[in-house]
Amino acid sequence: MRLAKQVILLLVITSLFACERQIEKPLRVGTIPWAGFEILYLARDLAYYDTAEIQLKELTSTTDILNAFRQGQLDAIAVTLDEALRLAENQSDLKIILIFNISDGADKLIVTPSITSLAELKGKRIAVEQSGVGAYMLSQILQMANLSPNDIIIIPSTVNQHPIMLSNGDVDAVISFDPIAYQLQKQGYINLMDSRMLSGQIVDVLVTRDVALQQQRKNLQQLLEGYWKARKYMADNPTDAISRIAPRLGLTSEELVLLYENLILPEREHQQTIFNQQLESIIEPMNTLMIETGLLKNAIDSKQLLVHDFLD
Repeated sequence: MRLAKQVILLLVITSLFACERQIEKPLRVGTIPWAGFEILYLARDLAYYDTAEIQLKELTSTTDILNAFRQGQLDAIAVTLDEALRLAENQSDLKIILIFNISDGADKLIVTPSITSLAELKGKRIAVEQSGVGAYMLSQILQMANLSPNDIIIIPSTVNQHPIMLSNGDVDAVISFDPIAYQLQKQGYINLMDSRMLSGQIVDVLVTRDVALQQQRKNLQQLLEGYWKARKYMADNPTDAISRIAPRLGLTSEELVLLYENLILPEREHQQTIFNQQLESIIEPMNTLMIETGLLKNAIDSKQLLVHDFLD
């Protein structure tokens, strides 16, 4: 009898531990409004995600996304590669598990019509989100223009503030991205320079922490599986996919198609090639430039950032 009770107790304890292992916290994924990230929301719209396990949270600015991630309010976030390097400087457990897109014209320097060259930025007020890709773009723009940060007036801002700042005459230029940049162009502002001049350096990635890889692996895998299913759905049903995505960004379907023409969306095999052969060669010179311009204090080891097995 005593042995039977011990066996029953052991089975109960084992069962409780098994249940505990199976329970995972919801995976909280943070993004900003951006066409490259919208495929996650398309996956949700197509019911590829269990919304109790995958929670997509859209915030208005990169600054908000980074702050929420640092405070532990998000488990994974969509950011640019330079933003990932800045995060990794203080979070050694940061990992890149997916490349969303490579900007090929979608990140822009938008100026008032009176400015016709980069050299004319001297003395001008430029609005830039300093915790976002804007800070990296600004460093590149100043190099191209042979200017220093002291030659311009930097106005810290978030991207969603740029339209009102331009319309009020508070700034002469903004470093922005579509769809906001596209909408500013429609209002008559000028695209003076964009990411096509930066040779594939503006790369958007999905980052998470080691603890999420260990404790929420199943949900992370579900997130990526849904992403790739949505990519396939978009390829097979482009009209319907575009019609689902466009309203979320406040665009017409025709405008969204034009926006996607300024993005490279790597397929699975291309992702693997980028991870294995190209990403390190992008990160190394980016490290150097960011250190020179004060965006980083120390170089980030590219090998510690990359998680290859999530691509399979």
